[in-house]
Amino acid sequence: MWIIKSALAVIIFLLLLGFSIQNLSQTTTIFLADKTYASVPIIIVMFVAFVVGVLFWFMVSIFQHFNYTNQISDLKRKNRQLLEEITALRNLPLEEIAPQDLASDTAIDD
Repeated sequence: MWIIKSALAVIIFLLLLGFSIQNLSQTTTIFLADKTYASVPIIIVMFVAFVVGVLFWFMVSIFQHFNYTNQISDLKRKNRQLLEEITALRNLPLEEIAPQDLASDTAIDD
């Protein structure tokens, strides 16, 4: 499976590299709030957009990781409590069965 992922990553990288090489001469003007950037190569704009997207994904992933860690901790705590309850139920003394109850149980089985 890792071979397929690696091959797919290489193919995507090569496609992006080919796209960027074909568009090296293309420039654009960027207007951000009060600033204007003239003649910015499109490849730089794409790279900055990619980096911003990766940083955003990283921040979302950190919060998701902390959420999953808390859920795992809660589930482990609940699992520990349930195991303690099972252990307590196993250690309960067995009730004595009266002889007449035992005789009636065997009569039903016949």
